[in-house]
Amino acid sequence: MGDGQSRPLVAGRLRDGQWHGVDTAAAVLLALAFGASQALSGGWGAGAVAAAVWLPVALRRRRPVGVLCTVLAAAVLATVLTGWEESWLPVAAALYTVAAREARRRSATALGCSLGAVAAATALAPRPAPASEVAGGVVFASLMMTLPWLVGTALREQRSYARLAARQAVTDERLRIARELHDVVAHHLTVIAVRAEVARAVAPTDPQEAERTLALVGTASRTALTEMRRMLGVLRSPGDGAELEAAPGLADLPALADTAGPRVHLSVVDPDPPLPPGVELAVYRIVQEALTNVVRHAASADCRVNLTRTDPGAVEIEVVNDPPPRLPPGLPSHPPPHLPPRRPGGGHGLIGMRERAAMCGGTLTAGPLTTGGFRVHARLPCPPETAP
Repeated sequence: MGDGQSRPLVAGRLRDGQWHGVDTAAAVLLALAFGASQALSGGWGAGAVAAAVWLPVALRRRRPVGVLCTVLAAAVLATVLTGWEESWLPVAAALYTVAAREARRRSATALGCSLGAVAAATALAPRPAPASEVAGGVVFASLMMTLPWLVGTALREQRSYARLAARQAVTDERLRIARELHDVVAHHLTVIAVRAEVARAVAPTDPQEAERTLALVGTASRTALTEMRRMLGVLRSPGDGAELEAAPGLADLPALADTAGPRVHLSVVDPDPPLPPGVELAVYRIVQEALTNVVRHAASADCRVNLTRTDPGAVEIEVVNDPPPRLPPGLPSHPPPHLPPRRPGGGHGLIGMRERAAMCGGTLTAGPLTTGGFRVHARLPCPPETAP
């Protein structure tokens, strides 16, 4: 095919109604075939019994247990009255359906009842035969039903695992979206709150600084709305007109640094070869969360962000919050009014950054510096063969 995608098999494209039609056609054809065969060898009565055993199989998908009970009773009567050993074939088909569609306990009970009926009917067959032949017939009929039951059980377990995997995939995607939303909301709302306080503090004395700070607030709010629309658009159904933007990456770091504040010094060395999209997103989120912590907790808003490619197989991120400048003796130690005060309390920022790094197979360390300030360092592997 031109699109490079393989179409499913014919069996995978049939609907339930079409499968019922297939079952009905197969049951009628097999009833006619086995009925005619038995009629030629044992008379019309034997032919009618053979046809009656096969006909209920047409409803095996709609009433698995009921069809199995009906077919099993008919097979026992056919074996006892006519000695027709092929009557266990429709029982095997019905037992396969029960194993594939019913619960494990009910399926096991159906197998046990079927094997018991096989042994009883074979022993009561009208044809005199040595005990060895009777035992051989019981073993053959038991295998004839046990093997389809095992296949049906395997199919049921496979479907169960597929459903669990699908639910797990949905849960993982929701957790990913929740983590993305946490990062976006925590960063941009923190920046908006802090910059709004700065604008209010400097408005009476420095209107230009207040105007520029309010512009940063507007940029941060628009960026937050754009990212939230992109992530929540994943939850929309296809075809509703939602256009999703690409996930943020290295090209968005300058805008992130400008929005965070005027004293963020960004140094990015263009990686060669390019980073995989997942690694780029992790780099962006780690830097975003680190800047959020700087704005929220640090007494100084000065920080440095360095992104380097140490070797073709790894990228390193370093975010260093410089210590506040030392004031001359006799001056008050509190920060000037244009800097926000330190905000007490902890959060999940460091945990989230470590999770981001671990998702890429990397490591992250964070802690205070001996000279003051705080440092976040992450190393993310990105083998060249995984790059696009």
